[in-house]
Amino acid sequence: MHLNYYVLKRLSKSLEQLLLGAELVESFSQEKDELILGFLLKDKNSFYLRATLQSDFTALSFPKNFARSKRNSADIFPFLVRCKVQSIHQYENERAFHIGFKNGAVLLFKMHGNRSNIILIPKGQNPQLFKKKLIADKSITLSSLERPIDRSEALYLTKPDYSKFYPTFGKLIKEHLLAGNFHKLTATEQWSKLSELVHKLETSPFYITEINGRPSLSLIEYGTIKEVLSTDPVEALNRFYQVFHTEYFFEKEKGSAIQLLNKKISQAKSYIHKTLQQLDKLESATAPNQIADIIMANLHAIPSGETTINLFNFYTNENIDIKLNKLLSPQKNAENYYRKSKNRKIEVEKLTENILNKEEQLINFQNQKEAIEKTENLKALRLIIKSSDLAGNKGNQEVHLPYKTFMVQGYQVWVGKNAKSNDELTLKHSFKEDLWLHAKDVPGSHVLIKHQAGKSIPTSVIERAAGFAAYYSKRKTDTLVPVIYTPVKHVRKKKGTAPGQVFVAQEKVIMVPSQGPQTEA
Repeated sequence: MHLNYYVLKRLSKSLEQLLLGAELVESFSQEKDELILGFLLKDKNSFYLRATLQSDFTALSFPKNFARSKRNSADIFPFLVRCKVQSIHQYENERAFHIGFKNGAVLLFKMHGNRSNIILIPKGQNPQLFKKKLIADKSITLSSLERPIDRSEALYLTKPDYSKFYPTFGKLIKEHLLAGNFHKLTATEQWSKLSELVHKLETSPFYITEINGRPSLSLIEYGTIKEVLSTDPVEALNRFYQVFHTEYFFEKEKGSAIQLLNKKISQAKSYIHKTLQQLDKLESATAPNQIADIIMANLHAIPSGETTINLFNFYTNENIDIKLNKLLSPQKNAENYYRKSKNRKIEVEKLTENILNKEEQLINFQNQKEAIEKTENLKALRLIIKSSDLAGNKGNQEVHLPYKTFMVQGYQVWVGKNAKSNDELTLKHSFKEDLWLHAKDVPGSHVLIKHQAGKSIPTSVIERAAGFAAYYSKRKTDTLVPVIYTPVKHVRKKKGTAPGQVFVAQEKVIMVPSQGPQTEA
């Protein structure tokens, strides 16, 4: 309601008393969509008018002092500087008023919510807009802003429709009337109620009230009353600016930033915990080269076509179950384990590096949270948010990726979440050198192994990624699943095909067991 006609009408009267004969000494902007006007009053005191015309908050306020920044400050409407105020005019039944100057120029304040603007109309010249994007404001004529309405009891009793008699009431006043069962009153009772309400709007003190969790400036007792102010509109608008812009915005942004950081801290701790478990599992498991040695020592005792064999582990003096690929000979299985052993060191180093990086991130998040919790003003808060890159999350919303991520022996493996995500993963998040995998001839997730410059992807990594492709497919329960793989450059999508459907060339096929994340080694 702070932009309501009745608030502006009362403000115009106060400004008329303050500004008549005053000289405009500065007009500038140093914040986006904010204009500062500095006046020298007849008593030689300074008076500032601040017009905040942001998309999410529009208000007029009147700071007692205002220090202009030496940087990032631009003169606005320099044509008016050193001109004296001749008049203040409130347009009838319109949320607009103007300041008239002795040189014939008019500075129009059109206070229409997020379409608000300040328009300089020099005498005999084209209008100049503060918010230049609102091009339609160039065609505004002052005479079109006057909206006289013939109001009389006799006319109202003939056709009792308060919305036509008082189109300037606004949403809050209409809700107030509805809550008071205004529509159930007789026409005569309605007119009496309206006359009483208008008198209150023109003379009552201002209120800071809370409606649906948001502070509002009101001329009626509605919502949860937080403060009763004086009848001075300048004082009321200043207090509302402080409550809404400084306190409400500040607490809202501070709470959102802390909530986001709490989430990042929780995610970082979870990642560290899971990765430490993975690292511990790797380091505590029987080394692949030891398993290979055990197989080689028992080649004569391993029948062909076995998937698991129980053998004596001469490193621990205990028996051990060893998984085998039934399509390979015992010696080839041993060779696979020797190959895995070579890559195991790389994977351990990569996991350790990831943990250290994430621990560093965690400390950074915790420091940012502590700094934000100690911040006591909006400007400092926004500087922290900007410097910490929290502002990159629009509306403090988490960025959702179209894929799951896994780490296999130091290589990133990305798995599409659904058919639509498969397209996004393959077409928008891949490079031509990445390796693309998919369960053969059945619906399933697209899988990418991210290429590392100067390295060939080890067969063991391809096998593990193929296990993901099998697990996230319609063949999840099969003992062995054929999985195709090829560089992304050989994967094409034709226009009009279904989500996730692609055409593949030069693919190879590998047979692997289905392996989900819970079986990751």
